[in-house]
Amino acid sequence: MRDRPPEVLTEIRSLLDLPAGADLPSRDSLEHTLTSGYAYALGLERDRVRLERRLHDLLRSAEALTGEMTDLSAKLAYAERELADVRALLSELREQTFS
Repeated sequence: MRDRPPEVLTEIRSLLDLPAGADLPSRDSLEHTLTSGYAYALGLERDRVRLERRLHDLLRSAEALTGEMTDLSAKLAYAERELADVRALLSELREQTFS
């Protein structure tokens, strides 16, 4: 789990926090930010799927350790929350940028 948000999320939030009527960065810059955000979301999705698969493997295994399952469950829940938050930020930025 992360101590601080990735730079792309900080960038997205700063764009979303601009006051109404403020000058936006160039379209190229906004598209770069959106692309970086989507790449980050895809990485989170990949990690979530990997954690989910590992958790399912442990559940099927007779040798599964309760501690590892608990840890993986917590990481999976965190990954799902973070992914949902990133997708919401990206959606909000996309709407704000292209509407």
